Amino acid sequence: MRLSIITPTIDNAVYIDEAIAGPLAARRAELEHIVVHDGSSEYISRVALKYPHLKILRGPGQGPTPAIAAGLAAATGDFIGYVSSDDRLIAAAIDAFCKCAEEQPQVRIWTGGARVFLQLPDQRELTVRLLTSPETTVASLANVMDDMPLVNARFFHRSVYAELGNLDLRFPESSDREFMIRVAMSGIPEAFFGAILSEQRHHENSRTIHSRRGVVPPYLFEHVRIADMWLSRPDTPAPAKRLFRRWRARETLRLTTAQLRAGLIGPALTTLSLQSLRDPLLPLWAPSSLAAWRRRRRNGIPKPEAGI
Repeated sequence: MRLSIITPTIDNAVYIDEAIAGPLAARRAELEHIVVHDGSSEYISRVALKYPHLKILRGPGQGPTPAIAAGLAAATGDFIGYVSSDDRLIAAAIDAFCKCAEEQPQVRIWTGGARVFLQLPDQRELTVRLLTSPETTVASLANVMDDMPLVNARFFHRSVYAELGNLDLRFPESSDREFMIRVAMSGIPEAFFGAILSEQRHHENSRTIHSRRGVVPPYLFEHVRIADMWLSRPDTPAPAKRLFRRWRARETLRLTTAQLRAGLIGPALTTLSLQSLRDPLLPLWAPSSLAAWRRRRRNGIPKPEAGI
């Protein structure tokens, strides 16, 4: 079986060696590791010299979503996976997936577990969160809307992309979530292969897994737009429309709260006013935010005090 792994990277990708090491150490698959680089020729030449097995593409210079989309278009594997340049894949889990895929060729999406970790100044690693059960990793609408979409913990048969299409470049900050919503809506069956595949680093330079305060995450704007897109589609089933409507209300409240915390009182009031006009029943859906908050914190492990 041929396996394609896609990694978008830039010049300051300081953990790139760890991202490359996991797939390289796997033994059961023929590996195609595609690195799509937005940056200098000098940096990527050094990476290519160190790792001659890599297939390196020049990225479009527009961020990780277009880079990953370019990698997907170039991938030749039977299955396709991802690892960000600051994260890791576990070699033994890749081998476990390969064994399962060989035994059950009818399964087109294989899902593993994920570990979010924090690296302390003394290089110790502390686990922040573990997602290791089918309940927390399954590609249900509830999970992919409100929790981590976990594209880095899944392998997709190339036929999934033939059926659903590539990443949507209209949503550069949340293309993984938008794609996983398409997966959830498609009903394509998946299976859990029972091993932690993805280790995702919690650090302040991360686009998604960080603790920065006073910042309005741009993906919240996109979440509202994604919900609007599905609500406007005539083929969206009524039960799914109810879920999208509630999600839209929750993300509107999260966006308003983030704007208030950042001191953007005027934009916060504008957001709430405009979205309430678009959905007068928005306050009725707000209580669902508590269940979503709990989903995002399942299996969370409290972070240590500074210096511990």
